[in-house]
Amino acid sequence: MTEQSKIIPGPAGAAPEGSAQSRRGFLKTVAAGSLLAGAGSLAAACGGGSTKAGPGSAKLKVALGWVTNIEFAGFWLAAERGYYRDEGLDVVFKGGGTNSPLPHVQLASGAADFAVDPNMRQVLEVIGKGNDLVMLGAQFQTDPNGLLSLAKRPLTKASELPGLRILSQQGTQPVIEGLYKANHLKPDFKFIPTGFDPGALVEGKGDAYNCFVTNQPITLETKFGLQRGSGYEVVTYGALGCPAYANMISCKRAMLTQKRDVAVKFMRASARGWQDNLADPNAAVKLVIQKYGVDLGLNEKQQSRENQLQTPLTESALTKSKGMLRIDPEVMKTQMYPWLRLAGAQQLPDLGKAVDTSVLDEVFKNGPRL
Repeated sequence: MTEQSKIIPGPAGAAPEGSAQSRRGFLKTVAAGSLLAGAGSLAAACGGGSTKAGPGSAKLKVALGWVTNIEFAGFWLAAERGYYRDEGLDVVFKGGGTNSPLPHVQLASGAADFAVDPNMRQVLEVIGKGNDLVMLGAQFQTDPNGLLSLAKRPLTKASELPGLRILSQQGTQPVIEGLYKANHLKPDFKFIPTGFDPGALVEGKGDAYNCFVTNQPITLETKFGLQRGSGYEVVTYGALGCPAYANMISCKRAMLTQKRDVAVKFMRASARGWQDNLADPNAAVKLVIQKYGVDLGLNEKQQSRENQLQTPLTESALTKSKGMLRIDPEVMKTQMYPWLRLAGAQQLPDLGKAVDTSVLDEVFKNGPRL
C-alpha cells in the first residue's frame, strides 16, 4: 500500500485462515440466499485496508466476502502498487467473515460501492428477486468448490461419482444432487454430515469430501502428510461438468448510469492487481501477513500455498484472450444456468440485465494486457 494507506483488522470472531470451518460455514449460509430489498442497518464492524489518492479523489468502499487474507491478493497488490491512486480513487476494503453482513447486503444498503461476493448463484437469485445490482466481473474463473478424495479411491471424473459416500455439511445436499443430475446420473450418493475438517475423509468415514480446492487440500498436506497424486486427489465442480464463476464483483446499476468512469477506473486498477498476482503468486504473501491480515493469526506457508492453488483459478481462455476478471453471459446461459437450476436455483434473472461486460470492454480496449 501507499504511505497514506492503513490497515484495519477484520471482524471479531473470524477464524484464522487454515481453520476452514468458518469459511465453509459462512458459504453454507450464503448458499441459502438472502433478500436485499429493505436491507436494514449493518450491525457488524468490518475491517480492511484503504488507499488514498489525495484531494478530489473518488472515495469508494468495497465489501469483501471473507477476511482480509490471501484470497484477495490481487486487490492488495493493486493497492500496494498504487494502481487505485493512479486512477484517482480512494478505496477502503471492508473485510468480511462470519460476523459480517454479506457483501451484496452492504451494497444494497449503501454501506458499500462495490461487492465481492463468493457465491455467483446467490447474487443471481437476489437480482432475480428485483434487486437492481449488476455483475461486472469475476475474480475466480473457476469456482473453488470441489470434491476431495484419497488415492485409494480417487475421484477425478464424473463417471466415478456413482455410489460414493460424500462427506459434507448439512444443507448442501441439493447442490450435490444437482452435480449428479447434470451428469445424467442417478443421485445415489450416501450423504454423511460432517464438520469442517477433512480428517473424517482420512479416517475412512466417506469416499469424498465436499471442499474448497484452495483450502482443505492444504490440511491434508500439512496435517496428514499427503500429496496430490500419491495421497489424495481433488477435482472442481467445473471439471465435473458444473462450471460457475466465483467472487463476483458487482455494483448498483446507478453506479453505471451516474458514475460509469469510476466503475471503469476501479475495474482497471483491480484487473492490473490480479494480472500481477498471476505473474507472481508470492508477491502478496508478506503483504497479507504483515499488513492486511496482520491481526488474523495467519500462517505464511498456508497463505503461500493457498495462493498457489487459487491463482490458476483466476485464469481462463477468456481472460487470456480478453483480460482478467472477465465473464461471458453466453457461457453463463448455456453452461452454468442449466446445472444451477438442477441444484435448486430459482428466479435466475435475464443475463442482459444481470451482467454488464462493457466496463471491462473499455478497460481492455487496447488488448488483454494492461
